[in-house]
Amino acid sequence: MVVSGGCEHCRPDYEIRRNGLSFSIIEFVARGAGRLSISGREYLLGPGTVFIYGGDTPYRMSSDPGRPLVKYFIAFAGEGGRKLMEECHLRFGQVVRVAHPEQIQQVFDDSIRHGRSDHSNRARMCAVAAQYLIMKIGDAMLPYDETAGRAFETYQRCRRFIEENHGSVCNLREVAEACHVNMSHLCRLFQRFGRETPNRYLQHLRLNLAVELLQGSSRPIKEVASLLGFSDPFSFSRAFRRAFGLSPGRARMVIRPGRDGGAPRRASQSKIRLARPEAGATEPAVRS
Repeated sequence: MVVSGGCEHCRPDYEIRRNGLSFSIIEFVARGAGRLSISGREYLLGPGTVFIYGGDTPYRMSSDPGRPLVKYFIAFAGEGGRKLMEECHLRFGQVVRVAHPEQIQQVFDDSIRHGRSDHSNRARMCAVAAQYLIMKIGDAMLPYDETAGRAFETYQRCRRFIEENHGSVCNLREVAEACHVNMSHLCRLFQRFGRETPNRYLQHLRLNLAVELLQGSSRPIKEVASLLGFSDPFSFSRAFRRAFGLSPGRARMVIRPGRDGGAPRRASQSKIRLARPEAGATEPAVRS
């Protein structure tokens, strides 16, 4: 059950001390900086930091006067929430960073909108949003490292650039140059903070884009392969089949526009699921 939630814009002199609470709280720092003392440790708070407390966990928190904290919180009660936290490897007194802070913030914003709505099921909607938030944090969390703040911000910037430009960049060299890092450092950042190499992540996004291009246009497969940075259509076809289980030509036949330019017509009952290439698969060849 969700007890409360919201977004706090802290005063420059914000400071709070508590010896514990009767319910569980998850807080997320969206902007600003501060300090947190919890479970016998001191932490620097910054964007993308998540911390959890409740029960008899004492803590002390303060905001940086020059960069006041803007943070979200959600409080919930009941064994269901605590059990889900355990399943997601979250616990009281834990401080982590998250790989996609903008996604976590979106879930908090949705929770606030649900709570403010006049919908008859708003309590249930808030409970479902809290469950999703816990699972999302569990999936996106990274170990807290006080010395990794600047490196983590660089990782986020590089990852965001790939997300926003995967259709126009052909290789990691272009990514590294645009983000003002060298390729070795780029790979180390993804090894340290991510779950896959930057090349694999780029290929994952481009293969999903390939599905859209094949089904939404009449461009030849060779042209699609070239647009997405593959060295030749054969390597593109191998990578595509490995990711989706069917060839690019077959993918085009699943759903394609009608000949009269009207609504798409279904040519098959097959469906393509946009999925990440298998972890053990060989990465497709791309232009370097």
